[in-house]
Amino acid sequence: MIPTTRTYRFGLLALLIIVLGYGADWSVFVAWGLVAGVFAGFLLDCWLAANRPQFRLERTAPLQLHVGQPHFIEWLIENRSPFPMWIQLRDQAPLNSLANPGQLEATVPPQSRTSVSYDVVATERGDTTFGDLTYRMMGPLRLARIQKCWPAKQEVRVMPHLANWKAAELAERNALVRQSGSHRYRWRGAGTLFESLREYSPEDDIRWLDWKATARVQRPISRNYEVERHQQVILLVDASRMMTTYCGERTKFDAVLEAAVLATRVVVDQGDSVGLVVFSDEVDAYLHPRRDRTQLRAVMDALYARYPRLVEPNFESALTMAAIRNRRRSLMILFTDVTVVETAERMMAYVRSLTSRHLPLLVTIADETVEQLEVREPQTTEELYQVGVANELTHQRATILEKLRHGGADILDSSADKVAAETVERYFSLKRRLRL
Repeated sequence: MIPTTRTYRFGLLALLIIVLGYGADWSVFVAWGLVAGVFAGFLLDCWLAANRPQFRLERTAPLQLHVGQPHFIEWLIENRSPFPMWIQLRDQAPLNSLANPGQLEATVPPQSRTSVSYDVVATERGDTTFGDLTYRMMGPLRLARIQKCWPAKQEVRVMPHLANWKAAELAERNALVRQSGSHRYRWRGAGTLFESLREYSPEDDIRWLDWKATARVQRPISRNYEVERHQQVILLVDASRMMTTYCGERTKFDAVLEAAVLATRVVVDQGDSVGLVVFSDEVDAYLHPRRDRTQLRAVMDALYARYPRLVEPNFESALTMAAIRNRRRSLMILFTDVTVVETAERMMAYVRSLTSRHLPLLVTIADETVEQLEVREPQTTEELYQVGVANELTHQRATILEKLRHGGADILDSSADKVAAETVERYFSLKRRLRL
């Protein structure tokens, strides 16, 4: 029970009566009578406000929020009583979010409804909850306010903000435009799918000979192969401590999460199968490759609430499992980091083991801090030391990437803001060059 401004004014009026009456007995008597009347009215107003059943509150909020984006939250207030209603609302916004404004006020006429709203901005992705509503309602005499909670818990998902989806979409459109002038035809002699038999020619590879057909017709017969239209892409996302480094306002893991989601959308649009492996010191999540549109939702569900853990990456488990469960030739896109030289050298052996059957694409994010230190002109001994360390790290990184490239892996070293668009471009480039 909270007194209102009107209650305090009546209390000051009683004091004023005593002052104006110079403390006479009649002024004290009138003042105490006024105080008693106000107190009785205060208790009555509290009871009326607490037992006011003729109203309803209802929140309207989206089931999904996106990091960094304002979302409109609305409260519907319905007053079914014959008296006006004065109410203050304070909603419990999800954890790690900002509400503006934090407190709402409304005056609802009798037998009517109104709405008030505020904006909420989530700062971290994952599962979260709107809490109960705390409201203060003024009684009909406007002498007292009561404070209560209205049960209104609601679970919501906070999804990552795909800041570079337009750049990825532009990369996809550019790749399709480059292909728009070409005709669809069969690439005989390439690919892995059997298409037909034909007479052998001197330009044919000896491996294309069909020995059973040759023996049957007593002349050399070759097999025709065509390129597989439905290829397979496996996304391997590193969720270990190496991905906790910040690139601007977000971590490397946030950048590769965005790249993985946008790449999934593009791959599904092209009719290819896409799978997912999320790993740290163990395999945390696995999705078998599928071509249908529901795979995009499955990939998002597997990634949106996941954060990197402070453990060493286990490349052996992740790459071995991906290779064993996917015997068909696939594009293995590994999103990781090579800043830690010892870990990168350990990864190199397992990436090379994929090249006999699969096409590995290593996607890494350059460390902006190291790049800036490398080109800085040192002014002190400490800065000279920092520049030397940055040069050494850059050299080791370039050496490791070059060894992986010579070992048969494709390399994409990009900045955090461009990694999503450049991953999409590289995927189309590999398809266009028939590398899959």
